Amino acid sequence: MSIKTTSKVVAAVVGFGLALSIFAGVAVSSTNAQAMTLSQLVDLFISLGIISPDKAAAAKAAVSSSTTASSASFMKDLTVGSSGADVSALQKAVGVSPATGYFGSVTKAAVVAYQKSHGLPATGYVGALTRASLNGSTPATGSTGSTGTVVNSGVEGILTADAGSLSNITLYEGQTMVPVINVRLQAKLSDINVQRIQLDLGSNTTIYTKVFKTMYVVDDSGKVLAQADLNSNTVVKSGTTYILTLGGFSYTVPKDSTKYLTVKADLYSSIKSSAAAGCDGTGDTCTITVPVNGVRGTDGAGIDQYSPATSFSQAVSISGSLTDSAQLLVSTDAANFLASDVVAAAGSNNNQYDKLPLLAFDVRAQKDAVQITDLNVTVNGVGAATATAAYLYDGSTLIGSASVNSSSGVASFTNINYWVPKDTTKVLTVKADIQSAASTNSTFNVTVAAAGPTAKNSAGSTVTPTGTATGNTFNVRSVGPVFTLNSATITKGATASQNNFSTSTAEAVFSITIQAVGGDVFFGTQAASTTFGFSIYKAGVKNDVPGTGGLGTASSTSWSIPSSGVVTSGLNSTTAFKLAQNNSVTMPVSFVFEGRTTTGALLPTASYAVGLESIKWSTTDGGVSNTSTFMAGQSAWRTTSVSLP
Repeated sequence: MSIKTTSKVVAAVVGFGLALSIFAGVAVSSTNAQAMTLSQLVDLFISLGIISPDKAAAAKAAVSSSTTASSASFMKDLTVGSSGADVSALQKAVGVSPATGYFGSVTKAAVVAYQKSHGLPATGYVGALTRASLNGSTPATGSTGSTGTVVNSGVEGILTADAGSLSNITLYEGQTMVPVINVRLQAKLSDINVQRIQLDLGSNTTIYTKVFKTMYVVDDSGKVLAQADLNSNTVVKSGTTYILTLGGFSYTVPKDSTKYLTVKADLYSSIKSSAAAGCDGTGDTCTITVPVNGVRGTDGAGIDQYSPATSFSQAVSISGSLTDSAQLLVSTDAANFLASDVVAAAGSNNNQYDKLPLLAFDVRAQKDAVQITDLNVTVNGVGAATATAAYLYDGSTLIGSASVNSSSGVASFTNINYWVPKDTTKVLTVKADIQSAASTNSTFNVTVAAAGPTAKNSAGSTVTPTGTATGNTFNVRSVGPVFTLNSATITKGATASQNNFSTSTAEAVFSITIQAVGGDVFFGTQAASTTFGFSIYKAGVKNDVPGTGGLGTASSTSWSIPSSGVVTSGLNSTTAFKLAQNNSVTMPVSFVFEGRTTTGALLPTASYAVGLESIKWSTTDGGVSNTSTFMAGQSAWRTTSVSLP
C-alpha cells in the first residue's frame, strides 16, 4: 500500500469517526484532541463504538502503515546497487514487498512505475524530483548545474551545444552505462534549463535492435536524468534516419557557465560478428549524432532555445565481450630485488644457498579475470655454481616448485592454476636453490618472457600474454663478504681548501657492516687507498670520477682499521686487516671532494651526491683481489644531494 493510499484510508476512518462523534455528542475537548496521536484517536473511537469491531483491525493497520511511511524522509539519491534503511523505506513507499533494503531490478521497475504515475522522468533513479514527490513537497528549483527550473528573469538567453571529449571509444558487448557521446552545454545572457536531447542513430534499425539496448542522459555528478529502452515505440524514423528523444528532465545550466551531459548506453549481452558494413555487429564502428537543434532548453524569458546549429557526432567501436578481450601483462616489479653479492655457505659442502630471491615481477589482468595455468621462467647462470630448483611465490604463499633444466635453465611450473582478478596486479617472486658454489664468482638472474605464462580468461579461452620481466644479476661465491649499508650522509663545508682556491667541500660518510661468510676475508692488502671506490653524481646523473670528466676537483678517501673484531698482526701490509669467518664489523668510510683544485675550474653550480661504487677484498693475505661492484649505480648506495660550489 502506497503512502497516499494509506493516508486516504486513515483520513477516511478518522474523518468518519470524528463526524460521528460530533453528531453523537461525544465530549472530547479541543485541547485533548490536538494532543492525541492518530493511533490514540483510533483507539478512542473503537472504545466508544464509533468504529465497529469488524473495522477495528483495518483501522489500526492503516494507522500503523501511515505512521511508518510518513516517518520516512528521503534525503539522499538512490539507485540500483543502493542498500540500507533508505531503500527499505523506498520499497515500502513504492509497493515492493518484502522490503529487502537492496535496490535491485524489482525496485527499479517499481520506481519507474511511480515516476510515470506522478508525471516524473521515468528513469528508475531516485533523484531530487522523485525524492521531493515521495516527501510530499515541491522540488527546489534553480540550483546550479542541477535539476530544476529557471527563474523567469525576462532575459532571453543563448544555448550552445557541442561535442565534449570521451576517453574511451571502444565498447564491449554486455557493458552497461558506458559513455557513447558527451554533450558540452554553455548558457549565455541567461540561465538555461535543458529539457531534451535528441539523438540521430543512423539509417539502419540494427543499431538499436542488435547493438544498443538502453540509453541514458547522465549529468556530471553521475545522476541519471532520463532513460529510454530502444525499441519501435521510442525510436522514430524521420526521413531516412532513426531518432531517439531523451526528454522529460530538467537540468539548469547557469548563465556564463559550461556543463556536461553524457549519453550512456547498455549494450546487448550477445552481439553477432560483423558481416557487412554498418552498425550491426562486433568489429563495426557505430556513429551517434546530436542533430541540428537536437538540444532544447528554456531561457529566463520562458523562450525555448535550440542547439547545435551544426550537428556533431561520436564514433565508437564495437568489440566482443570483455572476456574475449582479456589481457595478461607481464613486467618487472618496481620493488624488484636489487643486485647483490651472495655467499652460498650452507649444506654439507658449504657451497649451497636455498631459495635465493632472484626476481619480483608483476602480472596484471585487464578486462577480465585471467587464470595462469602454467609458467616457464629461465634461470640464467654463468660459472661453477648451478641452479637446481626454482620456486614461485605470491607473498609468502608457495604457488609452485619446479626443477631447473641443467642445459636450458628453464623451470616449468605446471598446473599452478593461479587467478589474477580483473583489473588487478599481482606481484610474484621467483627463488632458486643454488649448489656447487666456488670461491670464484658465478652470476645468476631470472627472466620471464611473454611466452612464459599459459593463460585463460574466465570463459576458458586462451589469453596471449604480453611484456617481459628481467631480474637483476646476483654474484654467488662459496666464500666472501656480505655488505650492508647502514647510512649514507653528505654535508657541505665552507672551509677553504687547496691553498684557499676552493670555496667549498662536500664530505660523504658511509656506515658499512661487513660479515665474513664461508671463510676469512681480507681488506686493504692490495692498495688501501682504492679499497673503496666512489663516483660523483651531478643532478642525479653519474658525472665520472673525481678529477676527470671536466670536474677538475681534488678528492680523498679515508677509513680506519676497526679497533676491535679484526686481526691486524702478522699481515703483509700495515694497512690491512682480516675479518675472521662468521665475524662482522661496522666501519665508517668517508669521501671528500672540493669545489676546485689549485688549477682546476670551479665546479658548476648544481646538486651533487656521492655513490659508493665498489669495494675490494681478498680471501687470502696479499692474494688476488676481488672487487664487488653490485652497488654501482644503485640509488640505495648513494647519498642525498648538496648544492655546490
